[in-house]
Amino acid sequence: MRLKQAVRQATGLSCSIGVAPNKLLSKICSGLEKPDGLTVLDPVEIPSRIWPLPVRKINGIGPKATDTLAAMGIITIAGLARAEPILLKTHFGLSYAEWMLRAANGVDERPVITRADPKSISRETTFERDLHPRHDRAVLSGVFTALCSRVAQDLMRKGYYCRTVGIKLRYDDFRTLTRDRTLPVPTADPAVIRRAAGECLRHVPLERKLRLLGVRTSTLTSSAAPDTADQSGQRELALGTTGTGANRREAARGN
Repeated sequence: MRLKQAVRQATGLSCSIGVAPNKLLSKICSGLEKPDGLTVLDPVEIPSRIWPLPVRKINGIGPKATDTLAAMGIITIAGLARAEPILLKTHFGLSYAEWMLRAANGVDERPVITRADPKSISRETTFERDLHPRHDRAVLSGVFTALCSRVAQDLMRKGYYCRTVGIKLRYDDFRTLTRDRTLPVPTADPAVIRRAAGECLRHVPLERKLRLLGVRTSTLTSSAAPDTADQSGQRELALGTTGTGANRREAARGN
């Protein structure tokens, strides 16, 4: 309850929590009493509370496996728990079949890992109204620069540098497009990230209005020589200020 209160105080949002003997069961339980639920499961309650649920409630059994099981007459987790191993092996292979039986019986020996290195760090925003790349250029430019700055702040706060910078666009027809660029050396410099993201932006069509704009950094490393990072910034800024007059004006805006 204190954890739920802390989430509400920090975000203004409710959350649902499942307390169970392992990760698999707690994941299932966290969705049983939404919204704002709190489910505590004792192992002896698995037959009465977990087995009646549909097999798709098990994280790791997707739509295709659900359809295959249904064709076999297996709809609930109880049916899966009682299934013949040889029958499951025939349809799913030995490894997946053994996992399904263990999961249906509430067995999950995976350790709880509370910390993991991030694969990427990103920021994005969905606009209250669709923005046109030309008519709303000033607004988009400000948002774009702010996203790059926030990503750089996140990198520095978490002690990472990035080698890859990318952008994410969602158009008014809900199509989503991404582009990325790999830098010569790692960086956490907002100007370098802005320049690289701007280069990505120049290689996407900008005729339609935009619903969402995002900046993503990846290929993360926890170390970079300070002088190398500075040189990276100089190289990127030099790249941004060469070429056409339009490119030079964009570089000035980015700075």
